[in-house]
Amino acid sequence: MTAQKILKRLPLLVTFYLSFCISHALAESGGAIGPEQNQVSYTREYLASQRLFDRMVDTSSNPPNESNIQQLILSHAKVAERELNKAMREYPFYNAVSYSISTVIVALPILASWRTLQNAFFRLPEIVQILSTSLIPPCTMLALIPIASISLQAYFAVAPPALAEENLVIQYGSKKNFLAPSTQSYIENELFYSYWQNPSAYGLTRLRKILDKALRLPVYTKRLTYSRKRISEALVNFPQEVVDRLSRYAMTEIMFQRMDPKPSSHYPVYFQGAPGTGKTYAAQKLTEAMGTTLAVVTLEGASIDDMIGTSFESQDARAGRLLDAILANTNSSADINHKNQVLIIDEFDRLLISNDKKSEEVLAFMLKLLDPVCRSFYSAYLKTEVQLPDSIILAGNTDINLLALKEPRLVALASRLETVHFPGFSPEAKQQIVERIMIPRLEKSYRSLGKGLSDFALPDEDRSKIVAFTHSNEDPGLRNLEKYINSLFEQHLIHVIEPD
Repeated sequence: MTAQKILKRLPLLVTFYLSFCISHALAESGGAIGPEQNQVSYTREYLASQRLFDRMVDTSSNPPNESNIQQLILSHAKVAERELNKAMREYPFYNAVSYSISTVIVALPILASWRTLQNAFFRLPEIVQILSTSLIPPCTMLALIPIASISLQAYFAVAPPALAEENLVIQYGSKKNFLAPSTQSYIENELFYSYWQNPSAYGLTRLRKILDKALRLPVYTKRLTYSRKRISEALVNFPQEVVDRLSRYAMTEIMFQRMDPKPSSHYPVYFQGAPGTGKTYAAQKLTEAMGTTLAVVTLEGASIDDMIGTSFESQDARAGRLLDAILANTNSSADINHKNQVLIIDEFDRLLISNDKKSEEVLAFMLKLLDPVCRSFYSAYLKTEVQLPDSIILAGNTDINLLALKEPRLVALASRLETVHFPGFSPEAKQQIVERIMIPRLEKSYRSLGKGLSDFALPDEDRSKIVAFTHSNEDPGLRNLEKYINSLFEQHLIHVIEPD
């Protein structure tokens, strides 16, 4: 077959198509990274430019509550997944359409004037025609590049490449509409969109860690129930006056949460008693009986930064004790947290008797925070306001009313706090706690060691010693008793476990 016959059967003017082909080749070149990684980069830029999360609009008119929160979150997660997948397919689809139109625009004039151009070519000197034959293979390959680009974009429109943050997008979308607008703005603009425009390992780590906290913020209100019987059973070993007062406290708190509008004079209650008299334990059992959870914050050695946290970008980044306490009843961002917990601030009286500057700053902050009209604080870690529970218990060893006699600045606080006094446990109550709680718990722990302790039971001789100790010890609390029981148990370890 002669060169002339070959040329008659091939689109000679593909050489005029060369510039168009090269432009596509450069546009689609991924350099050192592959086409899939290149597509991921373009997709992220598209998600940011289109403000993906603006598409995730909450169309539900039902406020979140205990009966519908699971269904609402599941529904929002499906919307988030659908919108993400739709946006990830949009970009390659639009590219495929755009490339197809460009290819047709270039190809149509060539095809329309094919005969004319072919005749002009064959009027060229034969040597020029023969030399042009060597250009046919590379020109043909270049001509196929736009077709390959269109095919690649069509493939990505059907099967878009996976993003490392896909699950984070869906998790956030599932709870987005339950978060405060300021929280949404921070997560979307400063975390997701910023990361999509400038992806990095640090940006992804930052996104994951902050979302782990933000998505565990309380999003709904549980319906609590009041049961005098259940509270009495939970506080069985406490003095009856304490049980009566805590029962009234539980009823008041539950009714307060059902009020609309709520009274503006809802102040905390102060649990006062010597160490070991069961203040925190009583709060724990009381909240369990109410059907909620207890968030515990201790003020020992705390600074302002310890309480409210610091920004993620700082060297000592931390969420802060208040935020950690509110999130403590959840294990992951998949858990659903509720608003009406009970917050107990332990060792509150330490702030009142300390004279150092750090304690003074924390006290001023706490006094403002405990005001019923100002129950929120700015979290530097989440860059948003965090709401505290309505029910707050302060706990301490010192009588605030006595302190107020010496410190006039505490008079207003003391007048607003109702004190629940914990006098301690009677010898009979202590013995009940020992027999029903302390000894069985320690025996179970020791049996788990094996090595001759699998059937361990505290000897009667030691039990008699404990009975004598409960009647002779003057400590109103359980601290000394607990130490004494631990010492009796530890003696049995010496005879069973051999030293290394």
